[in-house]
Amino acid sequence: MSHAPHRTAPRPVVLAALSAALLLGSCGAPTGPAATTVPVTAAVPTPPEATAAPTRTDLRDTAPPAPLNAQALDKSTPLILVHGLGGFGRDEALGLRYWGGLNDVQQDLRGQGYAVYTASMGPVSSNWDRAAELYAQIKGGCVDYGAAHAATHGHARTDPAKCYPGFYPQWDAQHPVNLLGHSMGGQTARLLVKLLDDGDAANRASGGLFTGGRAGWVRSVMTVSTPNNGSPAADTLQDAVPLFKNLILAFAGSVGALDPQNFVYDFDLGQWGLSRAPGERFSTYQDRVMNSRIFTTRDQAAYDLSPDGAAALNAAAGRSRTTRYFSWETNATTSGLISGWQYPTPTMNAVLQPIAYPYAWPLKPGLGNITGRSPGGAVTYSSAWWANDGIVPNTSMNAPTGQGSAAYTGQATTPGSWYRLGRVSGYDHIDITGNLSFRDVKTFYRNQAAFLASVK
Repeated sequence: MSHAPHRTAPRPVVLAALSAALLLGSCGAPTGPAATTVPVTAAVPTPPEATAAPTRTDLRDTAPPAPLNAQALDKSTPLILVHGLGGFGRDEALGLRYWGGLNDVQQDLRGQGYAVYTASMGPVSSNWDRAAELYAQIKGGCVDYGAAHAATHGHARTDPAKCYPGFYPQWDAQHPVNLLGHSMGGQTARLLVKLLDDGDAANRASGGLFTGGRAGWVRSVMTVSTPNNGSPAADTLQDAVPLFKNLILAFAGSVGALDPQNFVYDFDLGQWGLSRAPGERFSTYQDRVMNSRIFTTRDQAAYDLSPDGAAALNAAAGRSRTTRYFSWETNATTSGLISGWQYPTPTMNAVLQPIAYPYAWPLKPGLGNITGRSPGGAVTYSSAWWANDGIVPNTSMNAPTGQGSAAYTGQATTPGSWYRLGRVSGYDHIDITGNLSFRDVKTFYRNQAAFLASVK
């Protein structure tokens, strides 16, 4: 497989010098424990070429292009926040909030008058299992993964620990919700809409969610930093499992001087028989999960987040006829002026920088210069995949390939259509949640809540 960049064709001698410098520099890229350091400054080699100056978006500029009439906002429609890979609920992480870090996005939005709820699903579970859990949390009741699905993948159909009173028990087509998903949360939201609309033939006998007939229950889906077309960072389990572990350990380390072995965190994998034992060290619990049989199946996050898994999800989920779709990109790389490769900005989190950095042959390319094809052949990588936020290429954050989308410029929106809201530059995949870097992102989520409340 060739590792030469696609964007430009510098003279061979220039490219050879660049590759040699990058190879030498890349040997210093952090791996293992060093990659879990939480606050961030440049933890990767200095780029061996000049790069474009990085930019940073003012979060006030993430408001819709047309001024909103505050009197027209329907703040009564619930907004459900759907976390992504490695995420956690409000009763976990020793007070750290997935949505806001040391701030609290849910409470801030409630203070603005919105009805907001934070969902908590399996942080490394498949989108199917997460959608079933999300449904039960919103509507109320006990989770049901579907008899056929559970039998196919070898886990329990239910989990007694996952029974809920419901955020919004009256949820139906006359009482819809809006879903805002970060990262994998956007995929989960889209699959939930598909199951609500059409159910699933193989699991229809299980009833509930899988019978379908619930079109219109979700007014809008907004995806933020979502790998709607997957990410090469999850192409193989060999690559993805260390990514999961480092990301979650970073959350554990971010609570400060507290012992990370006592980190309050639940992988929510009771259906796989992987509940945390009383008094069990966090590292022991995490190792049990990461070495478990879940990762020998496709019923887990690594497959769903890969380009091949995302392509399968996109084909199955399609596009609802009654729901509007919106997406935001995040970006934390800058272009090399000779090669066009994408390098992490100095403020990108140290956990993400080794993934995002471009590496020269004979090393395996990083996201910043990915080439070749996905293992299953669903995607051929080109320079269009290089710009990224540390985990997800920007090109993947837009609508699923082949399903069509339009840039949102203030026009009237229609159900069944997808609108690209723009790019938040200078914010990596975790920054936009307010975690780890502890940026104050309340303005961004206030803008999105107002926007979704204005959409009719």
